[in-house]
Order: sequence, then C-alpha cells, then structure tokens
Amino acid sequence: MRRSISQLKMKVLGIDPGSLSWDFFGLDSDEIILDASIPSKELIKEPNKAISIIKSIQNIDLMVAPSGFGLPLKKVDELTEKDIFFTLLKFNKEEKNKLIGLGEVLRLIKSEKIPGVIVPGVKHLPTIPRYRKINKIDMGTADKLCSTVTGIRDQMERLNIGPEKTNFIMVEIGYGFTAVLAIENGQIIDGIGGSNIMGFRACGSLDGELAYLIKTIKKKNIYKGGVSYIAGYEDLSLKEIALLAQRDEQTNIALNAYISSVKKAVYAISSSFSEKQKIKEILIAGRGADLKYLREKILVNLNDIAPVKLMKSYSLLSKHAAQGAAFIANGLLGGRFKPIIDNLKIKEATGSILDDIYIPFDKKKLLSDLNS
Repeated sequence: MRRSISQLKMKVLGIDPGSLSWDFFGLDSDEIILDASIPSKELIKEPNKAISIIKSIQNIDLMVAPSGFGLPLKKVDELTEKDIFFTLLKFNKEEKNKLIGLGEVLRLIKSEKIPGVIVPGVKHLPTIPRYRKINKIDMGTADKLCSTVTGIRDQMERLNIGPEKTNFIMVEIGYGFTAVLAIENGQIIDGIGGSNIMGFRACGSLDGELAYLIKTIKKKNIYKGGVSYIAGYEDLSLKEIALLAQRDEQTNIALNAYISSVKKAVYAISSSFSEKQKIKEILIAGRGADLKYLREKILVNLNDIAPVKLMKSYSLLSKHAAQGAAFIANGLLGGRFKPIIDNLKIKEATGSILDDIYIPFDKKKLLSDLNS
C-alpha cells in the first residue's frame, strides 16, 4: 500500500533571524536533526556561516528561509532584489544595522539553490480585515507568524483540540522588539508589530510631534529608545535589566514603562476578537519569556484578560519562531502540520506591505528606484 505524504519522512528547516541570534531548527519527520543558535553579529561579518549550518542537513526537502517583513509565499530561487528590499525595508545607502545580514544570506541561499521559501508577514494574511491594515506596515514580521504556529501547536496538544479551536493572544518578547498578535479560530486576525510597542531596545511608536522634532528619521531610530536606553544601560541583557530593576529606580521606571506599553497593546488587541470570551489564554513567547520576574509582572497586569502561560518550546536552543518555521515547512509539504498551515491560509497570502497606506509619501519614486 502506498503511504500518504504525511507518513513519508521529510527533512525541513526553519530559521529565525533575530536581533541577538539566528536560530536554526531542523526536523526529519518528528526527529530533531538540527537545533542551533549563532550570534547575529557573527552572521553579519560572515554570512557564509549560515550556509554551512543549513548544508549540515543533507538532501533537505524544504526550508522556511529568513523572511523579514515577508512576502506572499515565494520560492527563494525566484527572489528579485526588489523582493529582498521588501523583506528588509532598508536602503543600502543607510547606516548598518542588525538586519543587514539577512539580505546577504538570502542571496547566498539563492545562489546555492537550496530549496526554500519566503513566508508572509502578518499584513499579507487574508484572515485580517482590510480596515485593520490601513496605514500599517509592521503588524508582525514573518517570524511572528512562525511563533504563532508554535503557539497553535502548543494549545492544540494541551487542550486536545483542532487548529480551528485555538484562541489566544501571543506576546513575543524579543531581545530588541516585542509584538502582540490576536489568534481566533486558529487564524491571525490582528497584529501589533515590534516597531509599535516599546521593546527592550526599540522605542515603539513615535509620538507625531517628536517625529517632527527629530526631522530625519532613519532605521537606527527604530532600534533605540526602549527599556535599555531609558535605564541608561544600553548593552545590558534582558536578564540583567530585570535583575537591576529590582534595586535601581531608573531601571524600574524603564521596566514599568515597558509593561505599560505591553498592557495597552494587549488590551487594544483584545478588542479585535469577535467576543472577549474567545480568548482562552495569553501565551508568552520569545527570549524574554523565560525571565521569571518579567513573566510575573506580565501575569499581574494581564491575568484579568485571560490566564497567562509560557508557550511550550519544542527545542533546547532555538526560539519559538525557528520551531514554527520548521512546522510551516512541514505543513507546506503536506506533513503532520498541514491542518495548521491550511487553516492559517498562508498559501492565500497576497499583496504588498505598502498596500492601503494613505499617509502621503513618494511611493511612486520608491517603486521607481527599486525597479531601476
């Protein structure tokens, strides 16, 4: 008897290009065959290190490549320079930042002809009403979609339900950015991306009048002004900041500002659900999720919306996003995670992150420059 594709062995890989580290999570069916994390600074200096890690999996069937802001599902070998710009949203002439290595790695993956795909960002998904997308770009990068898949799997297994019965708010706490997503009936219905919420490095949404005073806003502005900058210790780790907040007044103010920003985002996104009773849980994910002090602060502030739980991790090293990326690759090939991926409507993603922007800017010139 011929076996179904879900029973066949398949090698898949998920990659999370984080601000602090790049994580790699590989599966051969249910067996973990790669679980690695490498500092982002190393990959910026030597992008070929990423290729060496990827090639450690021989005869890979599919990889979800680092996708940045994402694209409607697209093979890496079909990427253009315009596509790479839309994953980065960064001009080459600007100052260097932590995401610069992503473009180089994508070019190397393409040249090596490694089977991979770019997955959508949150804004590309058809499950989000168009009116929620107006004047928004960062509703959650592609890695937030990947983390969501890990959260859906977690809730399915704990509660013994199908993907269409999963309902939660995800709060992903990264080294630089924090994002909040709403998942109803196993689909992402809204998202507040990391550039809109205060993070441990990122400032979050800029006050309009402050933006006017800054005059020339560059990518570097997005990466600064968050908790570590408020505390006055820009290079401290998340753990060090959490410990310092317990005895340093300025750091405590910084952390309270952060919790306030997250709380407002969670309350705001809770209004996107068809009814509040739908929200089963608030799942905490990302690098900061393991910090007990921070987790307890979030629990106290958000427990009246829904129970706060730590999202399950299926690896020892790589973060939730890398795990979810591997699950997506498996589902796209028809493996055990196909029901999750089909329900999320990843294959039906469309459009551009520049769609539905009504704030005046020279969009025609931008597109013309990209095509030249």
